Amino acid sequence: MSDIIIALGVRENVLEDVHILSRKSVDNPEVLIAAGKDIKNSVIEKASALFIENNFILVLLDPPDDLINTLKTQLLSLKEKIQIILYYTSASNDFHKPIEGNIVVLEKERGKRIKERVLSILKKHGKIMTDKGFQALKEKIKDESILEMELMKIINFIGEKQEIKSKDVLSVVTETHEESLFSLFDALALMKKKEALNIFENLLLNGLHILAIQGYLVKQTRLMLQAKDMEEVFKAGSEYSHFLKTFNKWKEGLDLKPSDRRQHFPYQKPFYAYNLSKTSQKLKRKDLIAFFDVLTDFDTKIKRGSKFDRILLEYGLLEA
Repeated sequence: MSDIIIALGVRENVLEDVHILSRKSVDNPEVLIAAGKDIKNSVIEKASALFIENNFILVLLDPPDDLINTLKTQLLSLKEKIQIILYYTSASNDFHKPIEGNIVVLEKERGKRIKERVLSILKKHGKIMTDKGFQALKEKIKDESILEMELMKIINFIGEKQEIKSKDVLSVVTETHEESLFSLFDALALMKKKEALNIFENLLLNGLHILAIQGYLVKQTRLMLQAKDMEEVFKAGSEYSHFLKTFNKWKEGLDLKPSDRRQHFPYQKPFYAYNLSKTSQKLKRKDLIAFFDVLTDFDTKIKRGSKFDRILLEYGLLEA
């Protein structure tokens, strides 16, 4: 390691950005994200450690300039052993580097982010993609952390062909991770703990990062709690056609304009909302709230640094 990465992005993209940047540095990165008062202790602890794994990534979230100046000696020493990322979520146009490093300005808008990454990977492998193929890819892949892995599957699938079409994407990316996660919730609702752990294991084996799984579960749990509030509107067992009609009519009457629609049940795609509604009806509100607490507690422990991230999440699934 030699350069400290100084990443300029936004808070809602932190986990995905960190995962992407980490994978560029090492395989199977072990990431610690430190923020606020934890920054100083984390840097000092790692700098004084006699042994440290070379796949370790230390991320400092919005570190104050004066603190970086205080820790400069430790950071310069550490950068020779591990990758260090300083991630700033609200950098101004006149941003100046608090320490020598490689500045990376990250695209904030998701569509542009994905397009840039896809074009870069395609160019590297001498491939092109049709507009319909790209749209199909965006629909199938919701988590940017697995984008490169899924795109490589498609590139290997078409072989010597140069152009990737929508049918190629649909042939390879046949099952979305969301479907697996719905199955995970179904297994939990039916108290099938072994089946839930098997689904969790398969998600990891298929390249989905554990923080991406946790992020999906947090989002889905939040959306299911919102869907739970609408159980009287969307009756259990209703057909999709009836749900769609009711959903659209209900949505039209809402006076709600959130800044991030992805986090709100009314603004999900109808079939996705339908699946959320069906799954939420199988679970009790108190169990969803308890599971949400487990997931947020897991997030806190991981960001503080834990060598037992997988065990912690498995324990959370068993306790759900």
